[in-house]
Amino acid sequence: MSAGAVLVWSLMGFAGLLAIPAVSHTNAGTTFSLMASSMAFTGMALALFMATRPPFVERLFGGLDRIYQTHRRVGITVLVLILVHYFITPDFKGLSLTGGLNKLAAQAGEYAFYALVGLLVLSIVKIIPKTKIEIPYHFWRLTHRFIGLLFIMVAFHQTFIKRPYDGTAMLATYLNIFAMIGTLSYIYTQLFPWLRTRTYEVFDVTRHEGATIISARAVRRPLRAKPGQFGFFRVNKPGLREPHPFTIAGMDDDGVVRFAIKPLGDYTKALRDGIAIGDRLKLEGGYGHFNHRRGGKKQIWLAGGIGVTPFLAMAGRLKGDEGQDIHLVYCVRDRSEAIGLDTFETQAEKLSNFSFTLHDSKTDGRLDAAKLAASSAVDPTGADLWFCGPPLLRKAIEKGLKDLGKKPKRVEFEQFEFR
Repeated sequence: MSAGAVLVWSLMGFAGLLAIPAVSHTNAGTTFSLMASSMAFTGMALALFMATRPPFVERLFGGLDRIYQTHRRVGITVLVLILVHYFITPDFKGLSLTGGLNKLAAQAGEYAFYALVGLLVLSIVKIIPKTKIEIPYHFWRLTHRFIGLLFIMVAFHQTFIKRPYDGTAMLATYLNIFAMIGTLSYIYTQLFPWLRTRTYEVFDVTRHEGATIISARAVRRPLRAKPGQFGFFRVNKPGLREPHPFTIAGMDDDGVVRFAIKPLGDYTKALRDGIAIGDRLKLEGGYGHFNHRRGGKKQIWLAGGIGVTPFLAMAGRLKGDEGQDIHLVYCVRDRSEAIGLDTFETQAEKLSNFSFTLHDSKTDGRLDAAKLAASSAVDPTGADLWFCGPPLLRKAIEKGLKDLGKKPKRVEFEQFEFR
């Protein structure tokens, strides 16, 4: 578990601990209920803060993908905790009220509860159970934005509802701090996203069989990104304005950036059909820690299909003086789908520390651990395996290498399931 995840769970747990002395004079049910509500409130505030994508926090988690994995787990935990708080009703009979707004606070809490349960379920569930109906990304994103408003309602509820502790209690101060963190985070994500975005203009679009390759030039300030990182990408055109994460396939010193995007879903298919030279892009990044310079002296890069994009960016920046022996295995269903072959072949011819193998599944059969080990100029045993592609391929290769007694020293990959 990353340092960032440990910090998040610790802050939530501390809220629960602070609730114990604050309500120690009440019954066990009330204590347990308020512990749950305090932890849920803190978790909501932290989830809103993580959604601002702060770069300094990304380092604590080891990448933005890990932040969103924690964000999702926190959402599930918050859902469970608010259900506990709802069904184990606190007994405040005979206790003084915090003010005349108590009745309104109670109503706000009740409305927020039902709405939160609905939105959190929508956030967690991607496909409706026992059906093949997938909740569209744009609908998920739209409804997700209302969670911040519901958090503000919950903050009002917990401040003005009658409670067995006064405003000077440590718990009250702690929750007030997180009320500010959550509220300010939500305001920032809704009103000031332009502070982190950069404007680009498309000057070339190539509709390759395996991907749509988009090249764009910075209008003013370019992105600050390292090879292997990804950015959030959207086009200033109807139907393409939703930001989606894509790995940066290339970035030049003159501010030119390239994306290679495979048309797999509704957005990427619409992008392939609708993107044109002269379109303006809004880009945000770079994010992620997928960079070979963090790795050891022996590395195998394994790309599955469109997962080649971070390796295309990293290979293009190799100089030969990295002190690392690198072998890339690029697995495609058919050679016609491969992109960036010129870059890989040129670098392999020019650099002594980089080699390259294209695995064409149509002619070479399915890639497995034995074929990977046989085709690689780097022995997998004790090497770093950097992977980007289908998760099932990664799991099969990891298991196969272990069975062959050629277990890598570590396996590096990113998780792009952000919902």
